Amino acid sequence: MASILRSSKFVRYIAGFARNVVVNTPREFDGNFINTATAQCYCGAVPRTLATQTSSQYDQNLERRLRTLDQDVRKSGRVSRRDIEDVLEEIQNARSASSSQSLLVIRCCGSLVPEELPEVRTKLVEEIWSTLNRLNVPMDVSHYNALLRVYLENEHPFSPTEFLSDMESKGIEPNRVTYQRLISRYCQEGDIEGATKILEYMREKQMPVNENVFNALIFGHSQAGDMDSAHGILTVMAQAGLEPSADTYTTLLCGYGRNGNIKAINELLAECEVRDIYLLDKDYLDIVYSLATNGYSQYVPDILAKVQKNIGYNQDASNLILRLINKGCESTAFEVMKTMSRSVLPNGSLMPIGNFFIRQLVKAEKPIETILSYCKQLEEENMYDKGLLLATETSLELGKEELSYALLEQLHKNGFEIRQHYFWPLILLKAKDSSGNGILQVLKNMQSYDLLPSSETMREYILPNLNMKSSEILEVLRDANIPLGTSVSSVIINLLQKHEISEAATIAAGVRAYYNPELLKKPLTNALQTSGDVDSYVSLLRTIYDNLENITKLNETFEVPDKSNVLGSLVLELVHHSKNFSQTIPLVLEKLVEQGLSISTEYAEKIESKLGEKMTDCISDLLGKLTSGDLTPVPLKTNKPIYTPFNQMSIPQLERLIQNLTSKNQETIGLKKHLFTLYYRDKNLEGIEKLFEDLKKDPKFEGTAGIYAQLLDAYASNNKLDKALEQLDLIKKIEGENFQLDESKIVRLAAVLVDNGQFENAIRLLEDTPKDRNNTNRGYAYNSQVWRFLNSLAEKGRTTELYQLFDTLVKNDYIDVNNILLGPLIRVHIVNNELDTAIEKLEWCVNQFKATPWKNELTCRLIQLEDAEKLQKLTDLSTVVHGEINSLYDLVFAFVECGRVRQARKILETPGLQSRPKKINFACERFQQEGLITPLEGLKDATRDLNYIDRTDIYYQLLLSYIKQGEPEKCLNLWTQMQEEDLAPTNQFLLTLGSFLQEKGIEVPFVVPQPQIQARPQETTHFTVRPVENSARTNQNIFKQKLQKGDIDGSLQIAAVYHDNLSINDISRLIEKLIHNDRLNDATSITLKLLDKDKYPVQKIFRFLLNRLASAGDIHSLEQIGNKLNASVKKLVSFDNRLCHANIVAGKGEDYLNKLEKDIDSTNSENLSIISGQFPRGGAYGILEHHPNLTDKYEQIAIKYASKGIVGPLNVLWTKYFISNKDEKATQIWNEYLKDSPRIMFQKIVQTARETQDEHLIQKLINHLKISNVTEGATGNAYSCYLDVLIAKNKSEEVVNVFEKALTEIDINNINRTAVLRVKEVYEKLGKEFSHPIPTKNKFSNGEEE
Repeated sequence: MASILRSSKFVRYIAGFARNVVVNTPREFDGNFINTATAQCYCGAVPRTLATQTSSQYDQNLERRLRTLDQDVRKSGRVSRRDIEDVLEEIQNARSASSSQSLLVIRCCGSLVPEELPEVRTKLVEEIWSTLNRLNVPMDVSHYNALLRVYLENEHPFSPTEFLSDMESKGIEPNRVTYQRLISRYCQEGDIEGATKILEYMREKQMPVNENVFNALIFGHSQAGDMDSAHGILTVMAQAGLEPSADTYTTLLCGYGRNGNIKAINELLAECEVRDIYLLDKDYLDIVYSLATNGYSQYVPDILAKVQKNIGYNQDASNLILRLINKGCESTAFEVMKTMSRSVLPNGSLMPIGNFFIRQLVKAEKPIETILSYCKQLEEENMYDKGLLLATETSLELGKEELSYALLEQLHKNGFEIRQHYFWPLILLKAKDSSGNGILQVLKNMQSYDLLPSSETMREYILPNLNMKSSEILEVLRDANIPLGTSVSSVIINLLQKHEISEAATIAAGVRAYYNPELLKKPLTNALQTSGDVDSYVSLLRTIYDNLENITKLNETFEVPDKSNVLGSLVLELVHHSKNFSQTIPLVLEKLVEQGLSISTEYAEKIESKLGEKMTDCISDLLGKLTSGDLTPVPLKTNKPIYTPFNQMSIPQLERLIQNLTSKNQETIGLKKHLFTLYYRDKNLEGIEKLFEDLKKDPKFEGTAGIYAQLLDAYASNNKLDKALEQLDLIKKIEGENFQLDESKIVRLAAVLVDNGQFENAIRLLEDTPKDRNNTNRGYAYNSQVWRFLNSLAEKGRTTELYQLFDTLVKNDYIDVNNILLGPLIRVHIVNNELDTAIEKLEWCVNQFKATPWKNELTCRLIQLEDAEKLQKLTDLSTVVHGEINSLYDLVFAFVECGRVRQARKILETPGLQSRPKKINFACERFQQEGLITPLEGLKDATRDLNYIDRTDIYYQLLLSYIKQGEPEKCLNLWTQMQEEDLAPTNQFLLTLGSFLQEKGIEVPFVVPQPQIQARPQETTHFTVRPVENSARTNQNIFKQKLQKGDIDGSLQIAAVYHDNLSINDISRLIEKLIHNDRLNDATSITLKLLDKDKYPVQKIFRFLLNRLASAGDIHSLEQIGNKLNASVKKLVSFDNRLCHANIVAGKGEDYLNKLEKDIDSTNSENLSIISGQFPRGGAYGILEHHPNLTDKYEQIAIKYASKGIVGPLNVLWTKYFISNKDEKATQIWNEYLKDSPRIMFQKIVQTARETQDEHLIQKLINHLKISNVTEGATGNAYSCYLDVLIAKNKSEEVVNVFEKALTEIDINNINRTAVLRVKEVYEKLGKEFSHPIPTKNKFSNGEEE
């Protein structure tokens, strides 16, 4: 066949349709033509705009993944298999993809993934192709051509005939590109005859050929070993009117390289030089690849000496190195790596290089001897000193067990410390071994390094992967020599996570160990919610409580935590997440009282605050007992006899002791007094009276004031007023002038007086009774007692008496006022249906105590009444106490609770509204626990398409709600909605939904992820190990969990490793957390990394960062960021204003003015619009305000701007003069520069007038605007301010006059709606008729403002 191609007939054939030849420029090529893996020179086409080819109408997640691929190609000329798999996963989850999206994914599976072996890449593309066919994604000839290209790049053997048949069966007609690539396939095999047949067919179809066809023929001849024919194609091209390009010569050079003909290569290179054909570094590297892979590596140095190392050389060299390692040419790869340029670090040393080399050695499964050899070489040549660590990390990450153990042993020999987390991937590898022997072997291997698994390893890796009974698990762990305490505490957590609370309680009760309350808190609460097993819950609380001392067994330096605080925190967690709190909480508290346990006042107050309006007398009383300090833990049943001191005895024990001693005629009066105190604490009136009568019979007994005070309190507690008053008289008689009573007893007696209709006597008691200041304990029990006292009047609607009582308590210093104690003052008006008065009282609470009791209840009632004016007032009051952002979110939750989703949505669309993820998540959990599904659905709808809000938790809580109702269709619909809204469901969501569908016998339409609990990276590790097959989505979930828990360092570690897998929202939330924790350097560093990839943080968080940097005067960081922003982005985030502010804070205002002057002096007419947009109008006012000495200099610069048609700077100066009453200068600027301007900035004047209530300033502005060219809307903005100022100063008549005058000049719709409503109130107050229409609501302001 070669002779046929060399014949004149073939030359005539080629020349015969030269008119159809597509002529390329020397470095042009057909972008659709494919390059083979062995002839990169004519397949170098890397798509430069992968992302831009996709349509915005499709899934944004997929778009983001594709943009990431595009950026990776731009940066390094390659992508990773994981990135492609992530895209495939997105397609599978969405169950659809556009034609262009699918095309791009196919294209990425060839030479753009040099890290993978060709057969791996082929398997990946076939999986993608199969998925696209299964999903019926529309495909055309371009998809088949892309698949052909990938097959060629991967050197995948396929039958061109079968390929064409498949296209024909789908009704797809091959085009010119298809045949060109089929020619390449034949040439790849050296089958010139097959290539000739395709050429003949192309001639019959009159299809044009181009340089790529000739390059393929050169390649084909060289593959067949016929280099003469390959070289002869150059002549054929010339006869066909085509000039050979650098691609053509490189293809021919590679052919000689495959044959090791270095002489021909040098001659051909010389010919290129003579003919001015310039070869790129990449072309020389292709020659290197041909030489090395065909056994001629001895010639490689000669070729490497010719490379120029131009821009992009390192990435081309890296890609070559990866391919060479895959082909077994490690030595050549190492030589190529040594030619790569290395940056210089700030300390003067060279940037390390070689990490990708080591990774690829491991990935390609090279022998350990080879890996260790190159690790040593890299270290000896000062290229990379962490090769062994990296090799170990990579082998663990890829699940190469045998290699991992060998490398771990080598690490140990080299003196490195072997750490727990190195074994996590190895444990996961053994997860499928149901016998547990695999994991047992890993544990034994750990022990060979003196490592015992930590509780974290146990909890998050070992136990979830041991699928057996708890007893069997404990047996396996015992065989592995794991301490019993570690095993049991971890098993308990595992059982609770599976909601098996009864078994957990049984096991825990039998083993004394330290049970970490922080780790148990959430699973314990969830287990109770699911099972409703209060007895087991309380049993576990008691076990935790009793075993806190065992923390010292873990480490002697650890301090034993306060038991009452620990118990309080556990109960608080239950309150936070209890749906049926009215049944569950009292039952739990009652059983804790029965157990004799105590909680701290601090946590009792938190519990009360959380319950808020749902607080009951029963719960209040139980909390009072738990915080009284009077309870003694009930001894657990034990076989060992123990001695208990009498002051630690319970009532039954002490009663028995007294009975025994009395029968022996021994002294018992001291014991009886102690028993009297116990009866009193227990409010056991019957026991008190009986014991008191018994005591009086003893001649040694003397009734003290303290005894009678306890009697008084006991009678008051049991509503026996007469007897309580008798004790009061006895106390007064005994004490005389020294009479005092502690405030708790006074309040309780006063409450009894009120209950018995003696209100005035109660007030006198509170006012006249001397208080014992030495016995003041205003803990939770006391505050709860006062609240019940006040609330009893509120429930009965006794407003006047309630106010008088409250004032008396405050005046006589009985209470420290807080939100809870103020609640009854609002509640009484709600009981009496006096909403207006309730709001007035709330305003009083805000002004007096900065508190907002019963705010949510009032808000919901106003929403239901559609009273917008009062609702605005209530929100304004809330803002004073809680801030604007928190108040707006509270309003959102109230709106959705009332079914007003549209209003909630409007608030959430407020520009600049900051995200409050914790607040949103807490509201979601509250709605879900209380069974409020409609508000949850409303919140889901209200937050749709708001990218700054992470809505995954809303969907998850809604899923839990639907599951509780047993509605699988709604659950599945949620999953579908998440796809429609471009939301990636979390693993937790998919696991929960998948389990529920399986329980209902419904087919699960997605792959249920493995239920693995990922661990927190440790700061002490030398490298980060990624578990086997750990998907990007799992990393995102771990990141979100850590961020939600406030683990910023852990979040940073994950972000450092998986930065590309995290969404913009995820990274933005991390930046926000860092800012809130004053870690501006870290926040700036992450932002700069994003900007390097042409990505930006969420706008409001980006603004937040810029604001904080400006406030800190951090000019350097702002300039770093500014260098990476284009003009439009700078304008969007007001960058120049913030940079100006930073200069002011840093005391460099004058330097910044000099910069502005330099900018305007050096600009030309083409750049004027850019210079105008960059001028910091807001910041410039700050310079004038903080540095008045720079005013003259500023004016000179502003005039320079004005001389070039930019009047904004002088507008700022005019504003400053106008506010400062420097009217002469303001008038001069106005007349010379501003009077004819159609847009005047005056919002600063309005703002100043409003803040200072300066009616003369705003009146002066209105008069000035009348002679300007501004719109009616601008004048209306000024009039709105004028009216507000007059109303605030109670100048009612002037309000009417100004309003009527304004209406003669402007339309009422140009006046702020709120101002008109306030004017209407003034009219009504004066008894005048208000006959004007109220303007409709408009979210846009009417001002001409910047």
